[in-house]
Amino acid sequence: MPKTFNRILLLLWVIPAVLLSARPATASRAAQQAPPDFYAVAEAPAVTLYRKDYPGGTPDYVLMVNLAHHAAVQLLTGQTPAPSQDADAPFTPQPLDNFWAEFQNDDEGAFCVIGGPFFPDEPINERLGLKSNGILRRPGATAAEMVTPLAMLEVWDESARISPYTETAFQQSAAPLVVVGLSPQAERQPQNFTSRSLLGVQDRDGDGTFETLLVFVSKTTRQSDAVEVLRSFGAQEILLLADGEAAQINCQGLPYVFSEGQVPVALGVAAGFIADYESALVRHTEWPIAAEGESVKVEIVVRNNGNQIWQPGEVYLANLRNDWGAGSRLEIGAAVAPGEMVSFSFLSQPFKRPGVYTSQWTIQRNGQNISARPIVVNAVILPQELASRKQELEAQVREWARQKLENIEELILNWIESQVRRGFDRICPSAALLPTLTLLTGWVNSRLSRSKKGKRR
Repeated sequence: MPKTFNRILLLLWVIPAVLLSARPATASRAAQQAPPDFYAVAEAPAVTLYRKDYPGGTPDYVLMVNLAHHAAVQLLTGQTPAPSQDADAPFTPQPLDNFWAEFQNDDEGAFCVIGGPFFPDEPINERLGLKSNGILRRPGATAAEMVTPLAMLEVWDESARISPYTETAFQQSAAPLVVVGLSPQAERQPQNFTSRSLLGVQDRDGDGTFETLLVFVSKTTRQSDAVEVLRSFGAQEILLLADGEAAQINCQGLPYVFSEGQVPVALGVAAGFIADYESALVRHTEWPIAAEGESVKVEIVVRNNGNQIWQPGEVYLANLRNDWGAGSRLEIGAAVAPGEMVSFSFLSQPFKRPGVYTSQWTIQRNGQNISARPIVVNAVILPQELASRKQELEAQVREWARQKLENIEELILNWIESQVRRGFDRICPSAALLPTLTLLTGWVNSRLSRSKKGKRR
């Protein structure tokens, strides 16, 4: 009884605060992109919580997280009964209020905590895989356990992705944060009005990268209605995060969707920041492939990710290493407003010998870098003996890049080495090309050795 009475007192204090905070916030660049009837109730740089009210019903909430402006997502877990590195060790459930208190103490940008992934009475809960900082925290389901279709959220520093779950994709993912939930195809009492939370990802500028994470939470909603709301915000891929008592959200200490239920896992969302001058890489030619004597065409597309307009002559693409004949800098032809993109392109000088060549670029303003990291272009120059295999290698590299693999250079060199060995087998009777292939094998092996040494450092 005392516990219940204390909780009632807490609610009597919290409800007025939530109602006061529910007044429409001052319009901002982000808030203007919400669907009709949704209004901002809490805001910080790169994160906005929206609300929509329903007559006689409970509100829907959607949290918009702009990863491109440095908002961050963390995995929060209840303590295991004893310190353990065992990925199978269960997490101890705790109130979402506890997760908020811990997150606020650990991160000064703490903005929201969201319960899940967790689904009441779902036998696969302990196999909804989790990775945090690249470390396995909970194992994923095996093929035999996947009776329910699953989906996987991967989060990097500036982007996210939702895709169908497979055990191999989960284990091999290079994303620092990976959360496994249910696919929207796993209908969870779809026509029942119950508490639910879902995640979505959006590519707002159409550059092929999902830089916006969307979180839907409601006390009473049908699954189809929740999906429709996320679609109205622009979500292109969706994952079911939690339902029942695990579907909760607390932002800035206020429980917007609250339950007495305790959860073993939560996601913490921290606010980001918007600099005056900052560039974000949209896309670039990463691994152009050519044969000896040929040039490569390079394109670099960047977005003005700051608050200020880029002016010609003031902001430019600067070369840091090996300009390949393009010169020390490439200029913008017109002013670039915040959020707009600009493209730079050039044709390199011909490459005389086979190898992997590296060029580095950065966006500068009056000599100061405004890129988060150098833009690296690695060109692969094949020997004439392998020129006919160029398209085959290009297709393979595109697939490796799609998977966001980190060892693409090593994979390319291994591919070249395998072709060289086949060449040896083919020419062994005549040995006409033996000197060329011997030199090429030596180059591949030396490059592989340097690549592996670089990884160990």
